[in-house]
Amino acid sequence: MKATFPFFGYDTHALRNFVEDLGAEVVLPPKTSKRTMEIGVERSPELICLPFKITLGNFIEALDRGADTVFMAAGARKCRFGYYHFLQELALKRRGKEYRLVPVSQYSPFEFVFRLMPSVFGVSPTRVIWALYMMFERSLLTQQLRQMLNRKRAVDFGGAEKLEKEALRLVKGARNLSDIRRVRRRLKGMTGLNGQRPEVRVGLVGEIYFMIEQYANQEIEKELARLGAEVLFERSLFHHLMHLLHIDRGSYRSRRLAKRYLRECPGGEAMRTVGEAIYFVEKLGVDGIVHIFPFTCMPENIALEGLHRLSEDTGVPVLSLSFDEHTSRTGILTRLEAFVDLVRRRKRSLEAQAS
Repeated sequence: MKATFPFFGYDTHALRNFVEDLGAEVVLPPKTSKRTMEIGVERSPELICLPFKITLGNFIEALDRGADTVFMAAGARKCRFGYYHFLQELALKRRGKEYRLVPVSQYSPFEFVFRLMPSVFGVSPTRVIWALYMMFERSLLTQQLRQMLNRKRAVDFGGAEKLEKEALRLVKGARNLSDIRRVRRRLKGMTGLNGQRPEVRVGLVGEIYFMIEQYANQEIEKELARLGAEVLFERSLFHHLMHLLHIDRGSYRSRRLAKRYLRECPGGEAMRTVGEAIYFVEKLGVDGIVHIFPFTCMPENIALEGLHRLSEDTGVPVLSLSFDEHTSRTGILTRLEAFVDLVRRRKRSLEAQAS
């Protein structure tokens, strides 16, 4: 088996090691690029979400590299994501190449551990559990790396950029638990701030693919840090895995908080988007909220109304950015610059009033 899956930002290595731990060869697509998106757009329905188009492009590039088995997350509920793998399979079949697409349901962990993975890879559930545990550890390390880099960039952008490549090399090379612990200690030393603190902090919320894949969100964490803002986030592969196993406290907390503005779940991750924003504002004291999502995403457009009401109630600025294949990077950067300037001036004004 030569397996592939969508490129998934910094977390790609955790997914790759999981598949390799189950005994398969991994054929990764190239890092997501403009070409990836163009390939996917050409073969996608016009108004489908951008994550569909990018991941389809990933699959095509990986199949052209020799992959024969495609893994794609699957779901249902009130979101078009539940139809992704059906439509992508139709698009891939039109190319005439032999392959197998394996949809991986996100709502049945028992099925995943004891039936799907053992049948696909020909391994025992015990091996699946161990590989899953290692993916947890690697994805947690990746999440911590993102947090450390966000903090470092906000006070020393050039220094953080210089160490990013080495930090990623260390994370990718962590093959066992002792390696992971050693790398975690090394990263803390590499990303120390020497007493410096970011001037402003911004909470990042939105649709999970855009929260994790840097190409899709046009490297928004890095661009905000370049402007001097530390980016706080919760959405990551680690937290998503915890959510799928029903052991993520943040998920339950977000659903409880979001009911202040959303009486019912409109689908997707809207409840988590609103709940995380409330948590960032009320518990972590962020200076602003940035909301990112695919253009035409119904759940996130509904969440947008809740975020606007949160901003009205608290006075904390909220910037919502939707993305599709036509989104201008220059336009995004202009809006980010104006937003961070607004947030910075508001914080200084509040500090002056308090003194």
